[in-house]
Amino acid sequence: MAERTLTERELNRALLARQLLLERASLPLSRAVERVGGLQTQYAPSGYIALWSRLEGFKRDDLTKALERRSLVQGTLMRVTIHVVSARDYPAYALATMEGRFGAWRPAGGPALADLGKLHRSVMAFAGTTPRTRAEIQEFVAAHLPPSAAKNERLRSWFSWAAVATSGLVWESAGAHFEHRQLGRHVAPPPKLRKTPKPEAAYELVVRRHLGAFGPATIADIAAWSSIRVPNIRAALARMQDLLRFSDERGRELIDLSGAPRPSADLVSPPRFLARFDAAILGHAAPERTRILPEEYRKAVIFSAEVWPTFLVDGFVAGRWTIAVRPKEAVLELKPFKPLVRADRVALALEAEKLVRFYAPGSKTHGVRA
Repeated sequence: MAERTLTERELNRALLARQLLLERASLPLSRAVERVGGLQTQYAPSGYIALWSRLEGFKRDDLTKALERRSLVQGTLMRVTIHVVSARDYPAYALATMEGRFGAWRPAGGPALADLGKLHRSVMAFAGTTPRTRAEIQEFVAAHLPPSAAKNERLRSWFSWAAVATSGLVWESAGAHFEHRQLGRHVAPPPKLRKTPKPEAAYELVVRRHLGAFGPATIADIAAWSSIRVPNIRAALARMQDLLRFSDERGRELIDLSGAPRPSADLVSPPRFLARFDAAILGHAAPERTRILPEEYRKAVIFSAEVWPTFLVDGFVAGRWTIAVRPKEAVLELKPFKPLVRADRVALALEAEKLVRFYAPGSKTHGVRA
């Protein structure tokens, strides 16, 4: 039975608390990434901006060094999209999302999932010590696929992203700002991160990570975020002994971890900047994302395969932002969806000035335009 009904504003504050958006946290980087359910990083600067908005004293080199040390790992995981997760969690994420990833890219009629799993392990070994180009991986895959699928461009492309991508964030020679550049090389995680955990443990960890980062949530939310099949989600939940049940204002059942934060709806929320493809917006089933993204603004933020950078006022998306970086000047522009009251405009501008200095430390001048 449901403990009680949670209002949309209560769900908003719960999401903000778990996404570290109510106040910046002082956490080890790996723990913070686990807490927020990973970072979606197909646009590489997003991970850096997401962590800047969530962690006290975060520096740009912190994430780069963690990826180089492999305390954090980047790979194709949830929703067949590039994510950064902790090294400790990576094996569970890789196993739990495997069926969904193959299902999204496998051509109708085959190959069998077991054969694709075997080929996946071979690709990981092929890219395990030497970074490979996309063409090299595709050639390797074509040589090992059944003849009926060897020419399938979609499947061969998927395998080129199945290995951890070393492409992504690089710096201008002056170190002034982010530049997103695909370097076109892919390297697999080290063997110790490719060890296969027990499936039950993998599914339970990923379900637990979702609830900890985005709960209270529906089963549909967990499935949409992770691409895990619903029977596996239900089985994982049945094994978990620390769950509570709530309902939302539409009467839907919400599941949560008993010890997770559920702050008061009246808690003050400071202005925050969300990165492109930020997890706070993508953690729930579409189009039910109104606990942070008002429905009236959804099409201005999410369309096609794009999720634009946004900012929060009072905990809800209130507009988009863009940044222009030139050799001598960096300007962040605020694009509110409706006029802001003076107090919110001032607080948002102060936060925006900090972000533009983080984004482009080498520029001589920094500005904010509303």
